[in-house]
Amino acid sequence: MKKVININFQGRVIPIEETAYETLQQYIDSLRRYFANEEGRDEIVNDIESRIAELFSERLKKGATCITDEDVQSVMAGMGRPEDFEAETGSGNADANAGTRQQQGAYQQAQPGAGPTYGTRGKLYRNADDKIIAGVCSGLANYFHIDPVIMRIIFVVLLFTGGSGFLVYLILWVAVPSQSIQSNITKRLYRSSDDKVIAGVCGGLAAYLNISTWIPRLIFALPFILGLLSGPFHWWWDDIAFWAVPRVISGSLGSTLFVSYIVLWIAVPIAVTAAEKLEMRGERVDLNSIRNTVKEDLESFRSKAQNWGNEVKQSAQQFGNQAREYAKSERVKTFTNEASATARTAGSGIAHIIGVLFKAFFLFIVGMIALALFGALVGLLFGSVPVMSFKEFLLEGFWQNSLAWLTVFLFLGVPIIAMITWLIRRIMGVRSKNHYLGYVFGVLWFIGIMSAALLTGSIFRSFKSRNFVEENVAIAQPSNGKMFLDVTTQNINYRYYSNDWGFGWDDDFENEWPLFGANFDSIMLNMVRVDIVKSSDNDFHLTKVKFSRGKDPVTARNVAEKINFPVTQNDSILYLPKGFSIGKSERWRNQQVLLVLQVPVGKRFMLDRNVSRYNSFDVRYNRRGGIDISDTWERTYWVEDGKEYIMTPDGPKKISQLDEEALSRGEYKEREKHDVEEKVKERAEEELKRKKQREEEVRERLNRNSDTTGGYRYHPKTKENKKDTAPAKVQSSSASINDQDIEHPASLFPVRFAGNKTGA
Repeated sequence: MKKVININFQGRVIPIEETAYETLQQYIDSLRRYFANEEGRDEIVNDIESRIAELFSERLKKGATCITDEDVQSVMAGMGRPEDFEAETGSGNADANAGTRQQQGAYQQAQPGAGPTYGTRGKLYRNADDKIIAGVCSGLANYFHIDPVIMRIIFVVLLFTGGSGFLVYLILWVAVPSQSIQSNITKRLYRSSDDKVIAGVCGGLAAYLNISTWIPRLIFALPFILGLLSGPFHWWWDDIAFWAVPRVISGSLGSTLFVSYIVLWIAVPIAVTAAEKLEMRGERVDLNSIRNTVKEDLESFRSKAQNWGNEVKQSAQQFGNQAREYAKSERVKTFTNEASATARTAGSGIAHIIGVLFKAFFLFIVGMIALALFGALVGLLFGSVPVMSFKEFLLEGFWQNSLAWLTVFLFLGVPIIAMITWLIRRIMGVRSKNHYLGYVFGVLWFIGIMSAALLTGSIFRSFKSRNFVEENVAIAQPSNGKMFLDVTTQNINYRYYSNDWGFGWDDDFENEWPLFGANFDSIMLNMVRVDIVKSSDNDFHLTKVKFSRGKDPVTARNVAEKINFPVTQNDSILYLPKGFSIGKSERWRNQQVLLVLQVPVGKRFMLDRNVSRYNSFDVRYNRRGGIDISDTWERTYWVEDGKEYIMTPDGPKKISQLDEEALSRGEYKEREKHDVEEKVKERAEEELKRKKQREEEVRERLNRNSDTTGGYRYHPKTKENKKDTAPAKVQSSSASINDQDIEHPASLFPVRFAGNKTGA
């Protein structure tokens, strides 16, 4: 029997036989002596120990209870002994190669990670020694001689993109038998820690596939670039078949690549140690290869440190020259104190961590802003026809137009040019020591930000105040007692060829756009709303309210007065335009039109279906008498288009839902007077009943009192006040109904029914 002990070896708890531990200890000591004169000896020995601990862990995962003497000898044979490398140094190349082949063969027979030359594939098995669920991915990877991580990632991507990976995994789980398999993997997939932009995924794939790093980077970035470039074309010219291929690449393939990158980032470990970097490149892991890798890392770090030192030296020299010039001034003491405080702050570890976190957060925010600005700029470039034409109806004066151009080219364009430049340089691996280009981009973008802020403030001032003009439209009473509102489409003054710009009366989204159409010298808006209210008399009335904004109330009223929205009548038909035009000299200031049609009780009305195409708005009056216009429909009432209604005391009712006989008898006309009389009579009867109850209560209390009290005594025969006991008379003319208390039915159409606030 052999004694087994537990050791903590490179952060891993390893059960090992005592004799095997002594052998391992002697081997580690020999390595320390062998690399005693090497640069970076501690890093070399530490990486070798990490590799040995990893091999021990793989052995334990396969079911071994502890590490035996045979396991230690196998690891030593695979990694190589110092005396073997010393012998190779003094012997010929042939002997060295023979010894290397013997060591490699012994190592490959005992350990995974440096497998033999690929032969013919055997049967497919699920790997019982290396499994997470059932060993399917590990068995497939061993069969195809690839890293199990790659196979697992493929199944995860299939699961997220289509769900087929789950079904395939279940079939293989049931159909493929399980067996212990000796791994034949010589190359493993890692994320590169030396060649990375975001997470090192592309660098690791390039090392695993033996290709240049820019190839996987371009593959992952191509859908994103095509999506940004082709997005505006899809929006403006969606029916062009030419953009079908970029749409597929930026759509389904782009989402698949994005999910793949995220999965690789999470699932694939990063290569930190020398052994992991060797496995990533498929090189044999032994003492010499680990030593060479550590030396390469040290040389790379030394080169980077030297470059960084030169930059610091140049910066220090420039700072010293500035300091000497500054020292000649009278504020040298103040400068010395500030420089000392800055140096102490820069040397603090906590300040360094905060600075790194702030830099990462700042870069993330700037990246998101740059992407948003890129989309906005591309949309402006490819949609320049309507945008630039609409600019003439919005901006006024030299300064607003100048600020608009500066905003487009500096605020939107500079970040895009900077991002494309940075992306190309990162893909091609170009690094510059000079930062003048970044400073130039920063200054230009700051000018663009200031231009955008000034332009926004100037435009807001042009919309500061709101005012309206109310006009009563003279209409003749219809001979048949019914009014029909028709939106005309025959007037040649309102033929706007707007479909080429993506706007139009016949678009699928109908009233989504307030800008109905545009010509070279004017634009047409459909910001119109129709309200149906109850008339206070027996006649139809039409009120037109025109709204607008401006830099002050006077300007807003003048702009509102210029709105041309003519309403014509032909007997019982009111013809409404489908919009109103605005010329370049008038400017767009959110002009809107409200039509209020007052319908008398008992009269009928009907709305044309095209009324629903108005891009309606909501008007509210606040306590100070101001007007609040929004695009919501809260607390509004609707009627349905294409249906005939009759105005009743309770609001508009559909003719199809009412009794024809009651309509012919005119019951809906008399109902209002009858309801008023009934309500007044009920209130009078309730008041009389309450008075009688109070008199009975007083009479009972007085009867219980004594005659000698000298107090008040009730006399039943006392003459009562006649106006208190007489029943109340019903006065229909003394009461009115507030139509605000009546709930009106709702429908699905931008026409509101509002109760009349005057007496019925």
